[in-house]
Amino acid sequence: MTGSNTISTVCSNRAIACGVFWLALAVQSAPGAASFTASFQPCVLPSVAVGSDGVLARCEVEFAGRPGSVELVGQAPNHVREAVFRNEGNQVIQRIAVSARPFIDPENVSIIVRDMNFDGWPDFGLRDFARTGANEPWQFWLWEAARSRFVFHSALSRLPNPEVSKASKVVRAHVVDDDSNVTTITYKWYQGELVEQGAERETAR
Repeated sequence: MTGSNTISTVCSNRAIACGVFWLALAVQSAPGAASFTASFQPCVLPSVAVGSDGVLARCEVEFAGRPGSVELVGQAPNHVREAVFRNEGNQVIQRIAVSARPFIDPENVSIIVRDMNFDGWPDFGLRDFARTGANEPWQFWLWEAARSRFVFHSALSRLPNPEVSKASKVVRAHVVDDDSNVTTITYKWYQGELVEQGAERETAR
């Protein structure tokens, strides 16, 4: 999967949506790393008792053009209330209030740090597994270089099973109906907004 910009894929068998965290299962943990994010950055999982508050995951990420980290803070095992970004000197750069229940386990942490709008800056995504169903979206914050901070993007966050293609500079949403048919909707960025380009439907077999 090297070089893939897929945030979420659609399974070929029975056309049901698959979360991007399955991509991380193919990656073996490096020494000293407890987990990997959906975009393959290594993470460590501090020991926090179930029901207690603390740092649930600490992942190495790059933002603002330099190495840093993001901490998912909340109640163990996976109720995240805050994402805390730190620079390489461990200084807090930004705190983002969130409400999500991503996967946080020894195999993967369902966050993603990747350029979603093709402006050259990595953005931040967090998946919420508190809700059920095949059309569960991510939450996304885009990095605004002029303001030196992540800013929530509501339209991108509404796309179910999002996929980003760096080669064609498009974002795709995969919408799954009750019969497991998948409609893929393609978007392009125009002046900071997502503009729909068209849709294709794949019938489940």
